[in-house]
Amino acid sequence: MPIYEYHCESCTREFETLVMRKSETVTCPDCGSDKLSRLISAHAIGHGAPDTACGSAPCSPMPACGGGMCPGMQ
Repeated sequence: MPIYEYHCESCTREFETLVMRKSETVTCPDCGSDKLSRLISAHAIGHGAPDTACGSAPCSPMPACGGGMCPGMQ
């Protein structure tokens, strides 16, 4: 049961809501409109360093770092 973020095209409010089923109709809690755009959530984009052999960016993802030290980490 994911929580989605929406932008209402009618009143411009942004809100998030729990969606129980794909077939569920979501409406704006302020104006009741169903003219919504689903936003990309910050947690969906992600942030922070990727999993790398050296543990920090800009190192290549595992196992591309090889057996040595990553550039700049020496």
